Amino acid sequence: VINTHWHHDHTGGNENLGKGGAAIIAHDNVRVRMIKGDVAGKNGIALPVITFSDTTTFHFNGHEIHAFHPVNAHTDGDAIIHFRDINVIHAGDVLFNGLYPYIDVGSGGSVKGTIKALTQITKIADDETTIIPGHGPIATKADVLATIEMLKATSSLISALIKDGKSLDEIKAANPLAAYDTDWTWGFINTERMTVLLHGLLK
Repeated sequence: VINTHWHHDHTGGNENLGKGGAAIIAHDNVRVRMIKGDVAGKNGIALPVITFSDTTTFHFNGHEIHAFHPVNAHTDGDAIIHFRDINVIHAGDVLFNGLYPYIDVGSGGSVKGTIKALTQITKIADDETTIIPGHGPIATKADVLATIEMLKATSSLISALIKDGKSLDEIKAANPLAAYDTDWTWGFINTERMTVLLHGLLK
């Protein structure tokens, strides 16, 4: 079992899987944050038992599975999983497909890092690659490129207003991301929350 990061919606099954004998694998920081966040499970059985810093490769069931930490993106413990022989990439929460992303600032995430990590995905993907996001529908390389462009454009809009000396309240009132509302808003993050998130990341 590979955890793509430490958040409970992605590690909540670890305890039961660990009890079933599964070896849980993740980036070094996932184990650290699970311990700090007290989400380790009884006797720590939910904790990753194998961790890596940058990259590792598994040769399992006839597949070559390459796991790597891109940069600090959604968190500081993200792992992207590339099933090289079958042209599948699991992006974890580095990719919210067709949705405004949640970037966990408190866990070392950054919008610049998210853009860099998504760009790394496009460099190993082709037009036939199946890309599994952490949230949203199955994606293609084109979907990842669309997310990168959205993040660059929305970041630029917020950065310009910050440079103009606008306060957060003034930026929210201006609603600079209005054009992205219909296509990218979802239940957890609407345009106002994305504005606040980007302001906090870029100020």
